Amino acid sequence: MQQGEGIRVSGTAVPGGNISVNVGTADSIVEIRIQGSQARTSHEVAGNKNASIPVPPGAGPGTQIIVTVGKGLRRRRFVITVTAPGP
Repeated sequence: MQQGEGIRVSGTAVPGGNISVNVGTADSIVEIRIQGSQARTSHEVAGNKNASIPVPPGAGPGTQIIVTVGKGLRRRRFVITVTAPGP
């Protein structure tokens, strides 16, 4: 689990799985993108401040996903690494 300034994000994800984000701030949108790509997707944060975001299609083991919360000076970025599923 990665965290900073009231935001908690799972540290790893598996292909076809979800990324858990808990936003303790007033932010209502979480953006994700695959490292090296400019394509972003936005996901709303529920009233309980939690978001479960699906790992983007095509993100295999070793892929890094950038999770961004906030805008301007309050913007926080986290890097999630996609790992191979366990046996």
